[in-house]
Amino acid sequence: MSKQFAEVQQDDFMKFGGDRPSYLEIEDALMNLGGHGVSGNHFKNEMVKLAGWTGGALTTYAQRPAVAQAAFNRIREVLPKAKTPEELKDILKSLK
Repeated sequence: MSKQFAEVQQDDFMKFGGDRPSYLEIEDALMNLGGHGVSGNHFKNEMVKLAGWTGGALTTYAQRPAVAQAAFNRIREVLPKAKTPEELKDILKSLK
């Protein structure tokens, strides 16, 4: 992937309306990379957790904005370097 994403801010998780926050663009890119539908969503969730997200299925990003911001910005930095789901997974694992 070669797309660059804007830096994610904590306020992005609490905005309604206006420009689409970059974390949503990152989620879209993850789902496209991981496959569409359920498999893409599962891949997105796995990558966000690998990047440091600690919330469960019922935890919103707005409940832990600092953790979500850090996770999405880690992904934002490395996503353009990954051409396959496995490459992204390996890169994120190496950051730990």
